[in-house]
Amino acid sequence: MRYYHLYFGKKLSGTVYVLALSCWLPFSLFAQEQKSVLKMAEEAYSRQEFAIAAGLYERLVHNKGKHVHTEQLLKLATCYQEVGQFSRAGSWYAKITSLPDCPAEAWFAYGEVLRNQELYSEAKLQYALFNTVKADSVQLKEMVLKSCDSALAWKQQPPVIALNAFNALNTENSEVISGVVKEGLLLVANGYQKMLLNGAVENHPADDKRTQQPYYKPYIFKQYSTDGSNIFLEALFPQLLGKYHYHVGPVCLNKAEDTLYVTINEQDKVLPDSRKGPVSGIRRLFIYQSFKHDGVWSQPVKLLLINQDGYSSSHPALTENGSLLYFVSDRPGGYGQTDIWYSEKQQDGTWGAPVNCGPDLNTIAPEAFPTINEEGVLYFSSKGYVGMGGYDIYRVKGSGSHWEHPVNMKPPFNTGGDDIGFILKGNGYEGFLSSNRQGGKGSDDVYTFTDAHYFERINDHIPPVVTSGNKPGRDSAVKGGTDKVIVKHELTPEEEKDKMELEKFQFFYAYNSTELLTESRRILDYVAGIMKKHPQWKLLVISYTDSRGTDEYNKDLSSLRCYAVINYLDNKGISPVRIYYRNIGEQAIINGCKDGVPCTEQQHKQNRRSELKVLY
Repeated sequence: MRYYHLYFGKKLSGTVYVLALSCWLPFSLFAQEQKSVLKMAEEAYSRQEFAIAAGLYERLVHNKGKHVHTEQLLKLATCYQEVGQFSRAGSWYAKITSLPDCPAEAWFAYGEVLRNQELYSEAKLQYALFNTVKADSVQLKEMVLKSCDSALAWKQQPPVIALNAFNALNTENSEVISGVVKEGLLLVANGYQKMLLNGAVENHPADDKRTQQPYYKPYIFKQYSTDGSNIFLEALFPQLLGKYHYHVGPVCLNKAEDTLYVTINEQDKVLPDSRKGPVSGIRRLFIYQSFKHDGVWSQPVKLLLINQDGYSSSHPALTENGSLLYFVSDRPGGYGQTDIWYSEKQQDGTWGAPVNCGPDLNTIAPEAFPTINEEGVLYFSSKGYVGMGGYDIYRVKGSGSHWEHPVNMKPPFNTGGDDIGFILKGNGYEGFLSSNRQGGKGSDDVYTFTDAHYFERINDHIPPVVTSGNKPGRDSAVKGGTDKVIVKHELTPEEEKDKMELEKFQFFYAYNSTELLTESRRILDYVAGIMKKHPQWKLLVISYTDSRGTDEYNKDLSSLRCYAVINYLDNKGISPVRIYYRNIGEQAIINGCKDGVPCTEQQHKQNRRSELKVLY
């Protein structure tokens, strides 16, 4: 399988792509005048060096015009598709599909690149023209046609959560999230500039000949402030993993962070190459394991039973208790191009023979990037289910070879591009993913989200907006999807007393701050005690700001104040699942201190507050 195509986003930015071609072509073409452009293009294509091959095929079209064979035009379009230049690929597929000898697969490929650009109506027309009698192809055709209809419907729905680009981390290259550890975020990146505390910069000069991009290497991103002002990135275990020449990652650590599982790319088969310079060949992926003893990591060792010669094994994901290791492989015995497999830890600490996760999870198309949260929910990316295009992220409950039906995460988590590497932190409402979606900074970018009601949202249950005005013992309506659930509960005298005491609290913030003051923390300690006393209660946190700043900024600031309360109560043993929030911003000024009205600092402070309401 193609390493970069299957396991990482492949879109090259236009600037990088053009520079790669312009730097390579003059030297190659003039140094090899005796060799035809066609022969060089075919050789590059056979080596899967698509960035180079595209430039050569373009040169061939320029030289020969209408005399270029349809087969070569198809390879040119494929090159652009493989490196993620979907618009250019679409232009060539449009020309190919107008030719009388257009091959059937061109219609399907044209539909794919249109779907990658979220042109679903146009994609559906191309898919419909794809004629095939092969069972797998018929199944794929039915799936992508349904996908276009679903994507159009999903895009009409308002997003339930906002994704934010992690701009402190993203570059013009590719960053793929790999995990969360105590010190920060694990990621793999290609050509990432190493940002150290002393300001030094380091690049990885070695390039993958397939993409003309640097090899992926693992990093740890440390962030010590919420505003991103105190951050740095460093290579992950450079003395341990720095010796490997090709791609390294993704990586996975166990809960104790003393066992490392890492994907390492190795040469497997040499391909003919008449050029001077590095030998091209087929490289496979293998999973290695390393242990930390007395603060020192052992040399990585290849897992014998999990890896299989001649096939790839990658993307390790460990369950919370460390008993199951999930991974991706293209070995025989699967259901499609790549499947998710698992291995059980044996009593002696070794890993048992791999078992396929079965047809409830795997499809005839590729599956990749499995991750598991602390609740045992598996997240993975796939091209084999109804989706938006490229790799979509799915969530599923189950274990081993027994799974429920995977659920598409829908927008904004999924787009027409490749959406991969979904990570949910242990608190259940902060997460990350990587995507080469349109509008990104470079190739794959990291995106973040924060939502205390993530679990309810993905189950189509939207939290209540507000229940103020409902009296004790009266009906309280809680909306979930399109249904309305009526909750009736008579408060006991003790509950009524605790509720009234809790709801009288207000706590305040310094200007433009989310930090909980000493008095606020004292109040929340007391609130946590009440919530533990009444485990059936849920809490609504409502936060406000003063009028200084824009409406949008203050809306976000009030959200962060809600999250500060939720985080504090979470640390005090109150599950975030029990806490809802409303971010009011400056829309409820209580003392007339609106925009343009002169007020004292004390008057402004009265508006920088959080309030609590009991939901029962």
